Amino acid sequence: MLWVIFTITIALIPQALSMPVQLLPLIVLPIAWRIVAELRGWRPMPLLVRIAATAMTVFFLVMTYGGLFGRRAAVSLLTVMLALKLLETFKVRDARIVASLSLFLCATQFLFSQGLFMLVYAASVMLGALVALTLLQRRDAFTGKGTVPPSNHGFLQELGYSTKLVAMAAPAALVLFMLFPRWGGPMWGVPESALDAKTGLSDSMAPGDIQNLFMDDSPAFRVEFDSPIPMIRDLYWRGPVFWNFDGRAWSGAYYSRNVPAETLPDITPDSIRYRVQMEPTERHWMFALDYPAITPNRSRVTIDFQLLTRPITRLRSYDMVSNPDFVDMPELKIILRTSALKLPEGYNPRTLELVQEWRDEADSDSEFIDRILRWFNTEEFSYTLNPPLLSQHTVDEFLFDTRKGFCEHYASAFTVMMRMAGIPARIVTGYMGGYHTGSYLLVRQSDAHAWSEVWLEGRGWVRVDPTAAVAPGRIESGAMNALSSRRYMFDYEWIRSLKNNFDLLQRGWNEWVIAFGLEQQSRLFQPFGMERLDSTKLVVILVIAITLIAALMSPLLLRLRISSNRDAAAKLWDTFRRKLDKAGINTSAAMTPEELGQAATTVKPGEAEEIGRISALYRQIRYAPDAPSLESLRKAVRGFRAARQGR
Repeated sequence: MLWVIFTITIALIPQALSMPVQLLPLIVLPIAWRIVAELRGWRPMPLLVRIAATAMTVFFLVMTYGGLFGRRAAVSLLTVMLALKLLETFKVRDARIVASLSLFLCATQFLFSQGLFMLVYAASVMLGALVALTLLQRRDAFTGKGTVPPSNHGFLQELGYSTKLVAMAAPAALVLFMLFPRWGGPMWGVPESALDAKTGLSDSMAPGDIQNLFMDDSPAFRVEFDSPIPMIRDLYWRGPVFWNFDGRAWSGAYYSRNVPAETLPDITPDSIRYRVQMEPTERHWMFALDYPAITPNRSRVTIDFQLLTRPITRLRSYDMVSNPDFVDMPELKIILRTSALKLPEGYNPRTLELVQEWRDEADSDSEFIDRILRWFNTEEFSYTLNPPLLSQHTVDEFLFDTRKGFCEHYASAFTVMMRMAGIPARIVTGYMGGYHTGSYLLVRQSDAHAWSEVWLEGRGWVRVDPTAAVAPGRIESGAMNALSSRRYMFDYEWIRSLKNNFDLLQRGWNEWVIAFGLEQQSRLFQPFGMERLDSTKLVVILVIAITLIAALMSPLLLRLRISSNRDAAAKLWDTFRRKLDKAGINTSAAMTPEELGQAATTVKPGEAEEIGRISALYRQIRYAPDAPSLESLRKAVRGFRAARQGR
């Protein structure tokens, strides 16, 4: 039972880590109770208590998730129900169910992650489940025949047996992975309402949003450049564009999301060519440098040059060309100008007074912008990961009171000031920079960034990054070098370097396993002169391969057995029998001690007394209530050989 509990605990760790903290007692308490019950011999909980616990659990799940629809809620329901199942698991049948469903629970984690870590996680759960099922089968074999005899099998022996089973199944699993016919898309779809936007930038921005992403070192996407790699300060990966401001948070506009770009940039010799491998985010945005000149398959470019697609639920790779010299919208439409100047009334009066004063003193839009940036640079503004909280007048409090913020604080304040001055402005979020591994650029969630764009006569939309005026190091050398302190306890440079180097393995896993699809499969046997394989040929090759594997593995499977750890008395008895065989006395394992003594007396009457004494000792040790010590049998067996050799 402890193996069963160990298996389910390993299986639910990833799910438990992603669940709201208030639900964790629903998992931990049943497991803890079942461990204590196993160690102290407690009986199952009363039926009414189990029913009440189940009803309470469902109630808490509904209150937490607002219902049971959606993958996260459904997997949480499975997790807590499986934990509660332990409260009534006191029979072999129930224990088998728990061990088997632990494998199913493990499989649900692939709905949320398909990284290299999943290989270790799945293997751990499989080995634990196989050990548990093996022990349960051994127990079931003695049902109605008494208690299970002690086997003295250690942890490594039990684990080694299951490892052999997994190793023997691996060739067939590999063949099925490579040859089982694949479809061009997934076999089933997930309703968009069931997705929970697992990571990355969202469709709104408020103070602290990007700051939270800065703590996340998980990969966002990887980029391979066909043209020379731009400088870090030019690596602005464009994502969601925000036009609407409610006094605190920014959000997108319907017009900008749904109206396509009037024209795409021209592809010139100076255009940047690259390929993006994007991790699943369950969101609509794809990322590109300014400005995307082509539209990848199943995507579209909006009027503000967002690159949108269906929710990205699996690894997505796409080729991209960007033209950084493109002039975005030389003529600004009235509806967009109105949207880019709109502000809620009654907010940030101190900022409005300052802007009106400086606006009257400036001769042009560019001069006004430069004055704002010089102010950010010369005054005591700081770039920090832990800015003070802001209340109603967020821009006023930030500019005149706290003066401490992250990139979203500076982008938001700057954009509001531009609109107050009558200069159309919007906010762009995305990623800035990246880590060059030597063969590709790795962009992590911690590279998330926000900047502003202002519309200037004759120049169109122009990027202005106010963070650069406060923390030039953020733009020149990346986000990690812009802070004076660590983000958290273990945020060391050597650990970040280790993560970046590990990503080389993750990228290989993505390309050779996760991205292995219909196209790669159809060209699998191209080196052998078979250009493309259709489904029929794949099935034929698959059947042949499985047949060969079965033929090769069958002898090994028939010989597979767990190592024997019989008790010491049986081992000494076998040693004694082998000595009799060498002395010319034919014995068999089926003989009782009395039968063996009679056979030995007939062949070797001179050894009859000593053989009888050893047989009696073994019989007493095995069956007598007051058995002699095992050491007496050991000495007698050893002495028998010495006596025989002396004759």
